Amino acid sequence: MVTMMDTTAPEPLTLSVQSDDDDGCMSTQSSEFGDGADLMAAAMGDEVTAQLAAAGPIGMAAAAAIVSAKKRKRPHSFETNPSIRKRQQNRLLRKLRQTIDEFATRVGQQAVVLVATPGKPTTSFKCFGAKPLEDVVKNLRSMIMEELETALAQQAPPPVQEDPSLYELPPLIIDGIPTPVEKMTQAQLRAFIPLMLKYSTGRGKPGWGRESTRPPWWPKELPWANVRMDARPEEEKQKISWTHALRQIVINCYKYHGREDLLPAFSEEDEKASGTATVGVLKFHKSANPPTPSPLTSATQV
Repeated sequence: MVTMMDTTAPEPLTLSVQSDDDDGCMSTQSSEFGDGADLMAAAMGDEVTAQLAAAGPIGMAAAAAIVSAKKRKRPHSFETNPSIRKRQQNRLLRKLRQTIDEFATRVGQQAVVLVATPGKPTTSFKCFGAKPLEDVVKNLRSMIMEELETALAQQAPPPVQEDPSLYELPPLIIDGIPTPVEKMTQAQLRAFIPLMLKYSTGRGKPGWGRESTRPPWWPKELPWANVRMDARPEEEKQKISWTHALRQIVINCYKYHGREDLLPAFSEEDEKASGTATVGVLKFHKSANPPTPSPLTSATQV
């Protein structure tokens, strides 16, 4: 979110910034969705944003941001790969810093960039730009976050009714975003698998190394050992990467318990067939039963 204020004028002025690849202005973006209902309808009409909105406050915030962004001549799509998404975030934040500094210097107006994410208490609020407006906005952090969370809660889709006949497993949600197992990093997988084992086995600890505690779905070719270390023989390590092996562990578990519906799947539309830029689509494996959200969603944010 970019906030720009002209402190030299007697009355508030609406600022329009136009670039070579921009077919509109900032002041028209928010008017495309008159209220929360319009925003919600737009979010639920797209597969990616619909899945994000159903994932909780962070996903709902992401969905609202995506559908409220004005389409450009060069359309962008949501990056479902968390590693790539983090790199894009850092790159674009650096670009925003440069842009806001240039704007303040060349135009001489109070302007700040505010990035807010609900549900992440340590890194939920970033604000930078011209002072004293930056300090003013930072002092309003609590009020802004409270208003944002309230607005998002009003637009969130109704919670999915839990099916008691389904085996309870945690959804694959990383930092509040549904993440395909194929996109999870090794560190994320190593942290997620112990949590998954608690749900699958009902035990507080995995019981590594004891054959009696080995789950029936655990891959036969993998040792029943702590996943934080690759305990396979060297020849096995050459055949398949440890990251791929960890992903197979997760897939085996969810398939064994009949919860493929909780496994997000990422597919890319054929650019030639669609005639547009390639767009990533986040889908869930088909299942006769609807996905059941886990009560420990926050615990899966690893």
